[in-house]
Amino acid sequence: MASIFDTVESIKLGLLAIGPGIAIILIVLGGIIYGLSYTQPAHTRGKWQSLGVGIFIGGIIVAAVVGAADAIAQSSLTLLT
Repeated sequence: MASIFDTVESIKLGLLAIGPGIAIILIVLGGIIYGLSYTQPAHTRGKWQSLGVGIFIGGIIVAAVVGAADAIAQSSLTLLT
């Protein structure tokens, strides 16, 4: 059972280490792409806006998962034991 605990703990620590940086990069990149979409012609603007919003929302989701990493790890350990 210790190996399961060690695996979950290492995943949590890895997520906590790289997660905030990835979330910030995605949020900023989504904003830049959304802003640059207004320089595109009308027929491609919607595609760029959708891409920018999707990347932004992905960053928000990554930030939420990183914020809840401790609770997710605790609940998974409870289910595994």
